[in-house]
Amino acid sequence: MPDWFVEIRVILSNSWVFILSPAIIIFYLRKDWPAFYFSIITAAFFLYGTLIYSALREFDDIYIWRYVVWAFNDIAWMAIIAYLGIKDKVYLWQSVLGQLVVIMAPILQLFRLVDRHLWDLSYSTYMYKTLLPLINIGTVVVCYLPLIYLFTRRSQQA
Repeated sequence: MPDWFVEIRVILSNSWVFILSPAIIIFYLRKDWPAFYFSIITAAFFLYGTLIYSALREFDDIYIWRYVVWAFNDIAWMAIIAYLGIKDKVYLWQSVLGQLVVIMAPILQLFRLVDRHLWDLSYSTYMYKTLLPLINIGTVVVCYLPLIYLFTRRSQQA
């Protein structure tokens, strides 16, 4: 196999993009554009995070910039999704749910930054390693909600 294919496969297997790709394909085929836009933007931000992860860890030996970059990444995602929700490009209910799920992520990133450099509390590590994956899982679930809604609506009509 070519090297570029192996690298893409590794990135997708270590990323939430792989988990979101069925939703993206289904929403594209169904022409459910608001759900498609929400999923594709979320996948793009997950892919961006995966691509810069190792370089950011290598660059940031003092453990400051990685938390700032991750917090900015979450805030940028929230801003884009909110803007698209207001402009009716994504479902407003999906935008609001996404905001509610992700709002803890930048707060947690900045709390971790302050804790590592000022307070040195040991429990922030446990919060960080527990809550951040749950936030990511919640974001993926919000991406799949239009599909779940479609299946439940069909079962009620039948």
